[in-house]
Amino acid sequence: MEVSSYYKSSVKILKYLKEGRGQGIGADYLPWTMTHDYSSLGRTTRLKGIKIPRIFHLQSDIQYRAFLLFEYQTSVIDIRETYPLLDVMETIDQDNLRFDKYRDKETNEPYVITTNFLLTTKDETGNEKFIARTVKNTSELKRKISWEKLEIERRYWREKGIEWKVITEKQLPRQLAKNLEWIRETLLEGNEEEFDKDLLSTHLLSELFNNDHLPVRNVLRQFDKTEGLPKGTGLFLFRYLIAKKDIRINLNQLIDLSETVKNLTLMEMEEHVWS
Repeated sequence: MEVSSYYKSSVKILKYLKEGRGQGIGADYLPWTMTHDYSSLGRTTRLKGIKIPRIFHLQSDIQYRAFLLFEYQTSVIDIRETYPLLDVMETIDQDNLRFDKYRDKETNEPYVITTNFLLTTKDETGNEKFIARTVKNTSELKRKISWEKLEIERRYWREKGIEWKVITEKQLPRQLAKNLEWIRETLLEGNEEEFDKDLLSTHLLSELFNNDHLPVRNVLRQFDKTEGLPKGTGLFLFRYLIAKKDIRINLNQLIDLSETVKNLTLMEMEEHVWS
């Protein structure tokens, strides 16, 4: 990995590089910063990935919401959070940029500029490409230093030929995150009782579409009774079907189980984050 000479004078940065931070792909990737590095600052999240089986370190609520969406997207095959731009000085035109602002006030050591997410995506033809995404609350965009950092990122990814965009809470509503959490739980190991959820979910799918004129809640309750399953099993399996994308619903809205199967499952989530 190429590292700017600007960063090589920092003991801390050299230590991070030796640890392997900012390096690797898939399950072997280590983010540049981890939740314990800034344990006293803001709301952080540390969680095990499902699509990529490693611990992810997310520095804010909005980053957590973005991660949930990226993990859910079929086209995303790898997620690298807090990706360091270690060769930034050799990559971009530095005119009108104040790198001296990004230093520790006490030690004067430089901060490494990072992008929140570097994603690897694969389209239907099997072609892979990288997509870079920075996640910001709109309130942060009012700060001059935020715009200056975004300009550094913009120039960097432009020179790399990689698409880069900023995502705000407007593209990441809280209801979407709540729904993704709700269905994601069914994919975690140990979150099911002693039953074959793949087999039973196939049976439930058939029941749902054979009774698409009925409220979803009614079909799930009847399924539990017919199959002799504990109360709530049908609901668990319904969530599992959504998580596997065997059922498509509008995840941007509150999921109303009193809706009929036909009305609730017609809509698909908009993938507007890519547009």
